[in-house]
Amino acid sequence: TLPASAAITPSAAQLQARLLTVSAVGSGWNLGHAINSADLSSVAQSIPCPATAINPTIAKRLTAVTGIQFEPADRSYKHMIELAITGDPARLDSDLQTLFGALDACASTTSTATGTTKLTVKRLKIPDLGDQRAAFVMTGIDESAGSSATWYVRNAAVRVGPLAIAFGLTEILATPQDKPQIGDESFVQLLRTAVGKLRT
Repeated sequence: TLPASAAITPSAAQLQARLLTVSAVGSGWNLGHAINSADLSSVAQSIPCPATAINPTIAKRLTAVTGIQFEPADRSYKHMIELAITGDPARLDSDLQTLFGALDACASTTSTATGTTKLTVKRLKIPDLGDQRAAFVMTGIDESAGSSATWYVRNAAVRVGPLAIAFGLTEILATPQDKPQIGDESFVQLLRTAVGKLRT
């Protein structure tokens, strides 16, 4: 449960102070570009299967109110973003469940072709954080001529009462056989840190 000080949904400015910081994510990261409107609306756009897209009204309610993003200090092909969403707890629970259901439906297909990119989605196991949670791995393999680059994207959402965070980590791998530089355990630890700050 949230502390008494968070019984009232905080403003975007107050939530900004609860987001991850460079010191929290580690010396390998720098602060990225300022969050824009496209970033704020990206949570509901994370479903790579058009057939399972969610209702626009729900998508609008899942628009974040603030966020932060990070770029790797070594200029490697990685990106990290955290977005904060607010809403009535019961409504937010339902909206997130709709999002998770759409991603599960996408994952039930073996792959989805988008242009020259082959996409796959699968669940990622995470601990019982917050009141509600889910995480997914999306892999996109560029099959255009002479390319085998792979987008490896981990997305998680955790709700704590009337607040939720959407946390994403993207890496671009040279080939589908390459392993991400940041393992799942490290991803989960970053997620734990983000949820912990949300409760402060």
